[in-house]
Amino acid sequence: MRLTFKGEATYAPVLGDVARQTGIDFSILAGRIDRIKDSPYGQLTVAFTGNGVDTALQQLAARRITVEVLRA
Repeated sequence: MRLTFKGEATYAPVLGDVARQTGIDFSILAGRIDRIKDSPYGQLTVAFTGNGVDTALQQLAARRITVEVLRA
């Protein structure tokens, strides 16, 4: 999945917090941080495992993190 963070969420421990709350595991496959119009913008490509993935996706959406499911 590709997660897109904007603004202060780019530097917040959002993914770790969601993982602890939902019991998922994740592996970071790629990541980057840029600045667009002086505002931080980050993307992570991650793989999630565990039974709490749907709940984790809901929590990420509630925190205004855009989630895109990537398929091979």
